[in-house]
Amino acid sequence: MGLVGVSLSDHDTFDGLDEAAAEARTQGLRFLPGVEISANEPNRSVHILAFGMDRRAADLRALLDAMTSDRVRRAREMTRRLQALGVLLEYEAVQKECGRAAPTRAHVGRALLAEGLVPDLESAFRRYLRRGGAAFVEKMPTRPATVFERVHDAGGVAILAHPGHAHGEREILRWRSEGLDGVEVLHPENRDDVRARLSALARRLGLLQSGGSDWHGPSPGRPGMGSQPVPPAWMDAICERVADPGF
Repeated sequence: MGLVGVSLSDHDTFDGLDEAAAEARTQGLRFLPGVEISANEPNRSVHILAFGMDRRAADLRALLDAMTSDRVRRAREMTRRLQALGVLLEYEAVQKECGRAAPTRAHVGRALLAEGLVPDLESAFRRYLRRGGAAFVEKMPTRPATVFERVHDAGGVAILAHPGHAHGEREILRWRSEGLDGVEVLHPENRDDVRARLSALARRLGLLQSGGSDWHGPSPGRPGMGSQPVPPAWMDAICERVADPGF
């Protein structure tokens, strides 16, 4: 694919970073450790990409551990709500989909698909799992400002994930005042005009810029790893600011 560097930023966990770093070394790629942290505000999720944090930081690890436990609680409750709707999905089917990872809505959706209870993954979200859907369950309350603080205390930077289709300039300005360090400019769902607007906003506000594929594993119709042409200079700028710049 022509990549010179890569970062892994899985949801609410450091699991996989050591394995990914080892494989990056084998392939001659730069590697930057990351994690995507699931903050929220009333009636909406706010995903925050943390890069270059010290993974030994106790307060950040405690937050991620709490989020992992909450994901299990959430998946079990979604399964219970589906059963109450007459959709006979067992939690063991969700566990089969996620393996050792913490369960997500995507795992619940894939379990529904694997059990033949929906025709495709899109239907699982549209019918049951989207925000406001009959089986949707909110995550534990976690303010973005709390995430910014924990990430900074761990020596990392906090970058707003996929702002182009989820959040506007007003929110970015507010979160910047609370500690936001940057915005994800390059994302598969951001049109060229959205990318240009976000990049100009980042330069005006002195924010870091990032990009990523938002790849969640093999899925028909979704761009794969390496789909976003992120300038290496953006990675350099992040690495200059963090406790663990990878290699």
